[in-house]
Amino acid sequence: MVERQAFLQITKAMILGLRNSLVDPRVKIKQSILTELAGILGAQRCVLFKINCEGTNGTSRESCEIIAGVPADEYLAEPRSREPLEAHPDIQAAISNGRTLLIKDPQKDSRTAYILDMLIRKDVSQILYIPIYVEERRRAAGVIVIDGVHGKTFHEDEILFCSEVAELISLLVGQEAAILQHFRDGLVNKIVPLAGFTRRMRENMEVTLDYLEIIHREAEEIDKMLPKTLEEIF
Repeated sequence: MVERQAFLQITKAMILGLRNSLVDPRVKIKQSILTELAGILGAQRCVLFKINCEGTNGTSRESCEIIAGVPADEYLAEPRSREPLEAHPDIQAAISNGRTLLIKDPQKDSRTAYILDMLIRKDVSQILYIPIYVEERRRAAGVIVIDGVHGKTFHEDEILFCSEVAELISLLVGQEAAILQHFRDGLVNKIVPLAGFTRRMRENMEVTLDYLEIIHREAEEIDKMLPKTLEEIF
């Protein structure tokens, strides 16, 4: 049974991650939340897929990519590329389902046949999918995927808890635009004065170069006027 303390842990991870990200944009808020979630559930694999929708020539195509995951050294060691959503039928099914999806026997399910080798190698017994939606048009923003291994099954309270975590993340996704704007404003506030300072330096350098040219020209004139040897004086 998931304790009340678990929800407080997730909330704390979200708040601290949000605060730290305002200081250092390299801090990954979602990674902090997934790490806590995996620890609470005792899950060896907990991954967050981001859903992208790209349109070209009047058509739209959905893709997905891993943006956070546990274990971190496996999923974040190197950048992950985007892949067509149709290449992940289980993720696609979770989005189409519109709510939590539990695949009870993934080693025999057609939707997870494309990762069968991994399922067998890690002895995955169940997979829980929790879609994340943003408020605007209920667009799917991502899917949390959690593996149950070595015979583990997900209980109703765990599924409900994960759904509540997904709601928290959806709120976080909705605030990302504001966070990005914060950093954008910070950069602009730094760049604008720097650009003005550079412009003044350039203007001053141009004036200085003009003076140096005059000095150089006058020095050449003086050089022509001066005698080259003592014989020219005496």
